[in-house]
Amino acid sequence: MTGLHELAPIKRLFTQWAAMARYCENAGQFWYRHGTNARNNARMGEDLRRTLQAEEVIMKESVFATISDFATPKKICSYLSLLLLSAVPVEARDTQPNILFIVVDNQPASILGAYGNPDVKTPNIDRLALEGVRFTRAFAVHGMCSPTRATLLTGLLPSQHGVQDWLDDEEMENWPSDWNAIREYRTLPYTLKTRGYQTSLIGKWHLGQPRPPDEWFDYWVTFNLGHTVDFWDNEINDNSKKYKLEGKHSVDFFSDKAVEYLQAYDHQKPFFLMVTYNGPYMNPPTNLGAAKNRHYVDYEDTEFTSFPRNRINETILEALTVSDPEEWYLNLARMHNDQKTMANAASQNTMVDDGVGRLLEALRDNGLAENTLVIYTSDQGNFFGQHGLWGHTDYSFPASLYDTAMNIPLIVRYPGVIEKEQVSDLMIGQYDLMPTILDMAGFDVGIANSPGRSFAEHLKGNELASWRDAVYMDQEATRVIRTHQYSYWKRLKGTGKHELYDIQKDPKQEDDLYGNPDYAEVVSKLDERLTQFFDAHSNAEYDLWRGGSVKGSTESTQVYQSLYGEQWKPESEIRPAFSENIP
Repeated sequence: MTGLHELAPIKRLFTQWAAMARYCENAGQFWYRHGTNARNNARMGEDLRRTLQAEEVIMKESVFATISDFATPKKICSYLSLLLLSAVPVEARDTQPNILFIVVDNQPASILGAYGNPDVKTPNIDRLALEGVRFTRAFAVHGMCSPTRATLLTGLLPSQHGVQDWLDDEEMENWPSDWNAIREYRTLPYTLKTRGYQTSLIGKWHLGQPRPPDEWFDYWVTFNLGHTVDFWDNEINDNSKKYKLEGKHSVDFFSDKAVEYLQAYDHQKPFFLMVTYNGPYMNPPTNLGAAKNRHYVDYEDTEFTSFPRNRINETILEALTVSDPEEWYLNLARMHNDQKTMANAASQNTMVDDGVGRLLEALRDNGLAENTLVIYTSDQGNFFGQHGLWGHTDYSFPASLYDTAMNIPLIVRYPGVIEKEQVSDLMIGQYDLMPTILDMAGFDVGIANSPGRSFAEHLKGNELASWRDAVYMDQEATRVIRTHQYSYWKRLKGTGKHELYDIQKDPKQEDDLYGNPDYAEVVSKLDERLTQFFDAHSNAEYDLWRGGSVKGSTESTQVYQSLYGEQWKPESEIRPAFSENIP
């Protein structure tokens, strides 16, 4: 018989092993740490429950005494080792989640199968939606990529952070060599990094010079331009290395790098991996006519019933009547009602879907799926025939913020925390994502003057104490309040007329009700709410409605100079970087 005093070291060892097991996300991750293929151990969930039950019993002195009647210390140690290594806890929510934040480029919700599109194949995104919650009323804050990406990273509006138009690559030489448009603000990656996360960005940057800041990201890979000119033959900035990518679609390349990152992940800290695909893009010249990616052939004969065929928008036609029309408008007209362009756009969305599938597979294969919060969204949408348009909301000035271009996909998965197959109609603005992600990571961090709120409790299936019935949009001379029923567009004085749409009666937004006396009271109330919101959430330095400037560039400099004087101009000053002391 083995004495209890001889078992004491074994009992302490067992306690250490049990604690280690609890901190592993799932059986796959535990085996991964010990050099075993995670996919071969997925069946161990039931063993886990038995292991934890056994632990409760084994740790009692009486059971140890009983075991000692028929076992030597060596046999007991071998038995407990096998028992522990057979499984780990299903629920390990005392640990912080890894975070995979996927942001794609110019993808409207309505082009995805998960949101009802019958033509475009997106099986991986569709499956992700079934594994978590899909939001139907998530809206971009702006119709262009740089402002929305700044909002996603800061939780602030364009009129607060100052990035109010896409940052024009042709202006890059006029910016300081290390200029970062939002360096003076608290950002999501900085906040996570200073609280123990390893942080990475792989994909599109487009917030200044093409080098994300080291104080935000431990690891980053991007390309040498802000926006996409072509999916092929891009110059790559890979941390300290630069090289030409040849013969590979950039979405595939960014997927390769993200998968490599997940395969090499060392499990020492939770990770925040931001994958910012530069597809599907949906704009000329990249998406005009036929594409050469592998999926284009699948769409060559598709009729595309979900892509409207109609008359070219009058604004585009008017832009073509001048003696020397801009190539941009000529290309937008060429894209319209063109089946090859439709097939191109569809194929680029499927390329992105391939990438999403590879990322989800990499999480699963490396034992990371169960403890990784996955967020999938787009910076903003794009027109693909609606209202006689292709391209961005800036086809006109002031911008036209129709739902097609502003309603974005938002899908969130976190196994064991977020119920599967959920659909939510909560009104979500992009400024809500940063506080929500921080909340899901366990951090209560204030974001100065942000209009954003966390909806983490909603994700977990709990009731929110209260939630607003509107989101707000902010694109230079157009400001919008979008409620469940109405979309009211207010224009900066001297730039254009206001507009009002009743979404419930007119979901395609074809009947402008502004000026209709039957809706005068509706307009008055919405206008008051819109004014109060921006009075509370704007920065005078960057509030264009009060003569403020913009960061980097804008295509409307002449408009603002006519309103505020010739001295008005964009700025690209280097501001002191945000920092904080963490106890």
